[in-house]
Amino acid sequence: MENLILITSVINTPNNPLSYSKNRSVFTRIERFEQTKKTIESIKEKIPSYKILLVECSDFNETEKIYFESTCNYILNLWNDKNLHNFIFGKSKALGEGTLTIKAIEYIYNNKLIFDNLFKISGRYWLSDNFDFNNFNNNSLVFKKINNSIDNIFTALYKIPYNMLDELKLFLISNIQNMINCCGYEVLFGYFLKSIQYKNVITLDTIGIQGYVTVCGSFYNG
Repeated sequence: MENLILITSVINTPNNPLSYSKNRSVFTRIERFEQTKKTIESIKEKIPSYKILLVECSDFNETEKIYFESTCNYILNLWNDKNLHNFIFGKSKALGEGTLTIKAIEYIYNNKLIFDNLFKISGRYWLSDNFDFNNFNNNSLVFKKINNSIDNIFTALYKIPYNMLDELKLFLISNIQNMINCCGYEVLFGYFLKSIQYKNVITLDTIGIQGYVTVCGSFYNG
């Protein structure tokens, strides 16, 4: 199977607070860049037959530009689209993540990218030793529940087949207002799975990802 790995990322974050935290990120631009490099290294190590699509909203410096151009197959940098800044840098985490994902799917269709499965991973997180590609090498949607609740879905890593991209895009667009109202992105994905009646969905207790929570710096391993 051919796998497209979507990395959603903002290397250079503004100081704007989120709805649930006055700190948008406790990490510096340099730290976030180094963490995202680890994201890419783990993908290359653990996922076969991959291509990487990086969706960013940062004014790359020369070092960042050279690195990403040499390690990613496709780069969509939304920085110059100032109309999107209020969506991506506003108080709603869901609106930022949803906007990056919608734009990524549009890029996939506009550039006629063909693959079997889309893995989405949040930049700065990396695939851990608990990541087992065999859990994802199928035609199913693969997610992790938070606290074993189907209404609260982990969104730093998930996998969906190509033929579900339209449904995901339409769902996200139809929930823009909920995102503006700061509905949790994890809760929204619970709605998404309900909207497709949980068809062809696999949930894992351990999905195989590690990283640092941006608003506080605590370490996540799950």
